[in-house]
Amino acid sequence: MLISVSMVLLAVAIAGLLARSVNSRRQPVIVVASFAPWLMAAAAPAAILAAVDRAWIVCVASVVVLGVAVATQWPLYRARWRRGPVASGMALRVMQANILVGGADPEAIASSVERLGIDILTVCEVTPQGLDRIMASRLPRLLPYHYCSTGEVGDGTGIWSRHPLSDTRRHDGFVTELLSATVDLPGGESVQVFAVHPVPPWPRHPADWLRELELLRQLLAKVPADAGPVIVAGDFNATADHRPYRALLEGDYRDVAISTGSGILPTYAADRWYPPVIAIDHILLRDADPTEVHTVSLPGSDHRGIWAAITLRGKN
Repeated sequence: MLISVSMVLLAVAIAGLLARSVNSRRQPVIVVASFAPWLMAAAAPAAILAAVDRAWIVCVASVVVLGVAVATQWPLYRARWRRGPVASGMALRVMQANILVGGADPEAIASSVERLGIDILTVCEVTPQGLDRIMASRLPRLLPYHYCSTGEVGDGTGIWSRHPLSDTRRHDGFVTELLSATVDLPGGESVQVFAVHPVPPWPRHPADWLRELELLRQLLAKVPADAGPVIVAGDFNATADHRPYRALLEGDYRDVAISTGSGILPTYAADRWYPPVIAIDHILLRDADPTEVHTVSLPGSDHRGIWAAITLRGKN
C-alpha cells in the first residue's frame, strides 16, 4: 500500500518538474506548471513512504527528483543569503494591483498607498465604472497624476503616480491594455513605467498568452540601454515556473522577489477560503535595485497586490 502511494506521489512530482521544464503550447501542461512548486514537493513524502516500505529504488528516485526540484526553486531564495551592494540613487515605492474588473475597494487601496508610502501604482482590470470609483476615492489626492485606458471584462489598465507623467503611450498588439509612461522625478531624474496584463493561458487558448509574453519580451528589449531606470509591473498571468516568463528575465530585467530572495509570493486566488497559491503578479526592474518586497491585501479583488521599495541607479 505504501509503495503505491509513494509511486503516485513521485509521478505527481515528476509531472510538476517536467511541466516547468518544457516550453509547451499545450494548455494542460501550462496549467500544471502554475502549480509546479507544490507538485514537486510531493517527492518528499514519496521518498519517506518508500523508505518506510524499503522500496529503495523508488526512494532513491524520489530523492533525485526532490534534489532537482530544489535546484529549480533555490534561485528564488538565494539572494536572501547573498546580498550585494544596492544602488544609491532616489528611493521609490511601487505597487501593483489587479482590481477584479473594477470591483476592488478603492478606499482600501488608497489606505495601503498612504500607509506604505507608495509613489507609483499600476492597476489592472480597470473598467469605466471602476475608474469612476477610483477617481471618487482618496487615491487621486495621494497619487494625483494618472494615465489610464479603461476596458470591459478586465481589459483596462492604469498608472497612478505621485510625480508628473510624460511620454504616455498605449502599445498595440495586446488584448488587454498595455501602457507606459515616464515618471518625471524631482531633480531631473525620470523612470519609465510599463503597466502590463498579458491574457491568461486558461480558459483562453494559450496561443494568445504565448504571443503576448513574447511580444512583451521584444518590447522591453527595445527600450534603449541608456534610457535610464525601467519599472515593469502588472498581472503577468505567469509564474517563475513558466518558461515564457523566465525568458523576460534573460536580459537586463530582474524580478524584485527573486532579487531580494523573497521566494514565492502568491497573489492568486485571494478570494477563496484558502490562501493564494500562485505568484502571477510581479514587478520587474532595470537599472534599479529592490530593497524589500511584500504582498498586500486588496479587499474586493481575487488578487493580492505586490509592492516593492526600490532604489534607482543613476546614469553613468
